[in-house]
Amino acid sequence: MMSTSTMPIFLPTTNNQVHGTNQSGAVGKTEPSYAVLKFMESFCLISAACGMVGNGMVLWYLGFRIRRNHFTVYILNLAAADFGYLLCIAIETVQYLMQFNVGVQFGIFLFLDLFMYGTGLYLLTAISIERCLSVLCPIWCRSHRPKHLSAIISGLLWGISLLLNTLGYAVCSVRRSARTCQIVLITIGALDFIFCAPLMLLFSLTLFLRVKCSSQHLRTGRLFTVIMLTVLFFLIFAVPLSVLILLDFLGYKFLYSPEIGFVLSCVNSTLNPVIYFLVGSYRDRRIKFTLRLAFQRAFEDSADDKDEQETHDTITMSS
Repeated sequence: MMSTSTMPIFLPTTNNQVHGTNQSGAVGKTEPSYAVLKFMESFCLISAACGMVGNGMVLWYLGFRIRRNHFTVYILNLAAADFGYLLCIAIETVQYLMQFNVGVQFGIFLFLDLFMYGTGLYLLTAISIERCLSVLCPIWCRSHRPKHLSAIISGLLWGISLLLNTLGYAVCSVRRSARTCQIVLITIGALDFIFCAPLMLLFSLTLFLRVKCSSQHLRTGRLFTVIMLTVLFFLIFAVPLSVLILLDFLGYKFLYSPEIGFVLSCVNSTLNPVIYFLVGSYRDRRIKFTLRLAFQRAFEDSADDKDEQETHDTITMSS
């Protein structure tokens, strides 16, 4: 999954190597240890297994047991992207640990996990933007926001991610052209790191400052905490994968890169359900506290909705 020996699909100019080595292109450079790579793969496999269980629970409860709102539609799609990403990572890791002859099959799974990774990035960017706008312009969002906007945006983001990654897979694998492949992959990496990550950070920071520094003492609810923590952990654990891959394609190769990026992004996808549960169950003293109740409380936004409704009622009465 993460070894550079298994990445010729997206790196047409890279020569085949023996497992556990990293061709540096220069004599005397330190090569990755096979034992370290195997430890990273094993850790990632365990993390992926736990993450699939957690995200599977989120999919079950949000899909069938909890009433959805426009933000939980995004969370549902994010959980699906995380589950798909971890599933592909787990399959690739098993192939690597068992030393199967993967060939084109590996390239398909690599394409799929980068597709899922990109979708999660775009969804989280959309969540940050819409949540910020809902706080800055609550009346406008409540009055003019289309009912199915979340589902439409989620579908568009899945489509954009699929289109970009299909283009990369076709150029770099089906119709191999080293120069064109490098340009396409650098463009996709730049979109992820230079465009989406700064947008996510900007709107999340704006939301945080608006809530914490407002003279109106806005009540935030648990959804605010969920979004802030999810964005924070994504920036810490998942964004480095885009950075390391982009640097790798630009010719700046580091030891265990992009293996470290895949491990960190795997941890990020695993942590999201844990964040939802901890935020939903925080300060609840009941002994029998179910997952359903924890997730329901984590995603409800009653405090913000109450503030917005009071403002809306005040404006309506004054009119």
